[in-house]
Order: sequence, then structure tokens, then C-alpha cells
Amino acid sequence: MEDKLLESDLYGPVRDYLTALGYDVKGEVLSCDIAAVRDGELIVVELKRGFTLELIYQAMARQQTADGVYVAVPLPKRGYMAPHMKEMQALCRRLELGLIFVGFTSRGVGQVDVAVHPKEAARPRQDKRRRLAILREHAGRTGSRNTGGVTRRKILTLYKEQALQVARILRDGGPMTVEDVKKAGGPENSGAILGRNAMGWFEREAAGPRRYLYRAGEKALAALEEYAEFL
Repeated sequence: MEDKLLESDLYGPVRDYLTALGYDVKGEVLSCDIAAVRDGELIVVELKRGFTLELIYQAMARQQTADGVYVAVPLPKRGYMAPHMKEMQALCRRLELGLIFVGFTSRGVGQVDVAVHPKEAARPRQDKRRRLAILREHAGRTGSRNTGGVTRRKILTLYKEQALQVARILRDGGPMTVEDVKKAGGPENSGAILGRNAMGWFEREAAGPRRYLYRAGEKALAALEEYAEFL
């Protein structure tokens, strides 16, 4: 089963493990496979099918933003008797990275074993702007709609989630002003979303001096269909 695993298969067991520890866990937050927040602490987990240099490079980059960084890989077929297990753990300790092995029972139930916990002593200087961006994106998401570790699949960002919310309100309620959208439950930045119209979803018409009515265009209606699984 190990050879057939996808990175996204590791997401569920790691998410459940961190959730049980009291973290609010979300997948694919600004390129982080998993971002978990508890009392202002930010934990990032990078998922890979194998223990590679690419994984280590990614994890080291995440150390600039997170309070703790883990790498998560499938438990080898031979378990802790597999070659280089001690070296993998030693490298993670040296780099102040956490190491998680995810094993699966014959019934496909995932089990998490934390072989190494990250340490903070030698953590690189943090990129405060990048850290704040991750925390804002994490906090703004409603629920955990993205699966960490996916590739070539739709990812729902905070901005797109809010734009879809506005599109749904306009689709169901007809032409509205920005104030009407907000009253109907739209996000506080509805005006910016409609004004910028970054994705070309919305149409507007003048309804008086500096007053516009907005409606959901064809692109917005198509997006609501495309992202229906997230809504």
C-alpha cells in the first residue's frame, strides 16, 4: 500500500492527530500542506510520499513563518527496522524539524507516530509578514474545505471563498448594492470584491450618483457550479 499512497492520503490522519491536541487544522493554506493554530501558535506540516531533500527544503522554508514545522511521510514497510531510519531522525533533530510517520492498517485506517518533535532553540528568524499572511488566511477560512497535499486540483483561497459568497448572494437575490450584499450576509470587504472584480465575475450598472447595482455574471455562475463541492 505504501507505493500507492498519495500525499493527500496522509492528510486525514495528521489532521485528526492535531485536532485531538486542540489545534484548528486547515489544508493548503498559502502553499502549506497543513496549517494548525492553537492559542496563537502556528504549526505547519509538509506531506510527502517519501523522505526527500525536496521535503527538507520545503520544511526549512516553513521555519521562517511557523512556531514548529513537521514533515510527514508514510511509515516504511519494515517500520523502524527500515534502512536509514536513525539517520532520518538524526537529520530532523539537527535541523530542528519534527518527523511524523503515518502508517495504515490492513483496513486502511491511518495511524500517526511522531518520531521527532521540533525544537525552537535554533529556529531561523521569522518572516513576520509571511507568518501574518498565513494566520490571516487560516483565520478567514470557514471550515477546512481543502485537503492538504493535493496537486492539480482546485484550491479554495480566502479571497475566492468570499467572492463565491458574494456571487451566491447576487445569484439568489438579484441585482443589489454593496450595502444590500452585506445585509444579506456578505463579507465586510464585499465592496472591494465587487469594485475590483479581479476575476471578472460581476456586472454593474449605475443606479444613481456614486451608486451601483451589481449582479452575478456568467463567470460567477460557472464558478458557483465549479466550486459547488466547497459551498
